Amino acid sequence: MTNIMRAAPQVLTPAEDPYRLPSESGVYDVSPEMASSWVSYRATHPKLRPLSKSTAARYQADMEAGRWRQATPEGLIFDTEGYIISAQHRLKAQANAGLTLKWRIFVGEPRDIAPFLDQGFRRTAAHVIRVPYARDMGAGARHLAALADGNAFGMPRYNSVQVPEIVATYEAWPELNWYPSEVWAVWKATSIPAGPHLAVLAQASRTDSRLKIEAWLEGLRTGADLKAGDPRLLLRERFNGGFVTMGQVNKRDQMYALIVKAWNAYADDIKVAGQGFRFKVGELLPTVKDFSATSSEVAA
Repeated sequence: MTNIMRAAPQVLTPAEDPYRLPSESGVYDVSPEMASSWVSYRATHPKLRPLSKSTAARYQADMEAGRWRQATPEGLIFDTEGYIISAQHRLKAQANAGLTLKWRIFVGEPRDIAPFLDQGFRRTAAHVIRVPYARDMGAGARHLAALADGNAFGMPRYNSVQVPEIVATYEAWPELNWYPSEVWAVWKATSIPAGPHLAVLAQASRTDSRLKIEAWLEGLRTGADLKAGDPRLLLRERFNGGFVTMGQVNKRDQMYALIVKAWNAYADDIKVAGQGFRFKVGELLPTVKDFSATSSEVAA
């Protein structure tokens, strides 16, 4: 067997970068070619944290969808030698997206500031929405954003939905504001999670069955006068005492699916026999009765 001598990987340095940094800090247009070059030549500092492909991919998705806010004070930071302190994930995303963006760029910053960056509490959609029950409505909006992908078997992108998309979805779904206190009260009484429940009711609010929502919520909250086979009673029993997954189905998809199934049965006045609702591996994620993903009409 012949041994093939391979050259050692080339270590690129800022001095070899054909795209120079600006001479002073400010807001500048950065082309995808510049972004790619800066990642190649200026992200090789030994103290730079490893590149996360998943993080860069999330940023890229937001950039390509037009959800990326340009020239924010959270800028691209380079040290006194021209190496990246904080920028590589955003630049990698921009290079892959092939977009020209405006960035606030900080040059000549001391390297020892690196340990003090990104130490704050991670911003969530609830911090931006800033209304009562914002956390629950943010969770509902995240479900709706993930459902908008149209995946027939679940919500695989749920954990990847970023704050700007959650806020945009919340603004596109005013129905999320219609029942948050009632859904919260149901959660306190039954442990039915508020996020997927609000997502289901927001969709139901755009159908003719919306007139049944108040009685649905009252029955779930109190459990009063619920007879055997009532979908509300079976849903209460499914969540009371803690939710236990059945089989290998994703827990989040399963909880959402069971709420949808119970609502659909209630909307159709169907009594459910047996032990109630199930969601099995390989089963299509159910859709809310009479709701279409193309619906744009908001119920009055």
